[in-house]
Amino acid sequence: MLGRSVQPGEAGRLEFFEVPDPVRVTFRTEELQALCPAVEGIQPDLYAAEIGYTAVTHAVESKSLKLWLVTFRDRRIFAEHLVRELHDGIARFSPAVADVRVRLVQGVRGGIETEVRYPAEPS
Repeated sequence: MLGRSVQPGEAGRLEFFEVPDPVRVTFRTEELQALCPAVEGIQPDLYAAEIGYTAVTHAVESKSLKLWLVTFRDRRIFAEHLVRELHDGIARFSPAVADVRVRLVQGVRGGIETEVRYPAEPS
């Protein structure tokens, strides 16, 4: 998708490119949105997201990642489910990628900030 127009059916598909040696990659964004599944109507949940992984033989192309993340803005999903779906969406490309870790911080709602991580980390 890099360097060209993206067709409507392509959004939501991750693309990869080869890397000569394993590298650790971390993506950070504050533009992730989903819809609150507990409220009728349009109640967006806004997230700061951090997605890290080791590119063993292939790395995620960032434009495809951004377009994939946009597909969640019309989904009704709890943060605890979204974090797992993001993780699994990248981890399924193992062994080309490894050690996928996702952290979401949901914007403050009702005076409470929510942070979720997958996989869970010991306290």
